Amino acid sequence: MFRKNPPEGEMPGPEDFRFTDPEIPAVACCCPARPTVKVIMPPAAGRPHPVDLWLCGHHYRASLAALLAAGATVEDLTAPPARPQADQVAAPA
Repeated sequence: MFRKNPPEGEMPGPEDFRFTDPEIPAVACCCPARPTVKVIMPPAAGRPHPVDLWLCGHHYRASLAALLAAGATVEDLTAPPARPQADQVAAPA
């Protein structure tokens, strides 16, 4: 399950901007994994301002239904920085 030295190509290299961009945290809000999406939760009752959540892929997929219901906006951090992917959360096809 966990390998000390993963095979070549499995680990992103230093050119992966998620490892070098100072605006992207080293760990997600939900667990010690690297974040793969930035979720912007809109204002809600009791919270007058939007909130950023940095989620790993697993926790993003696990909470997709709740994010859909809340009308969250998602930015894919695996996209190249020159072309960020900011969209409303869409139901899977």
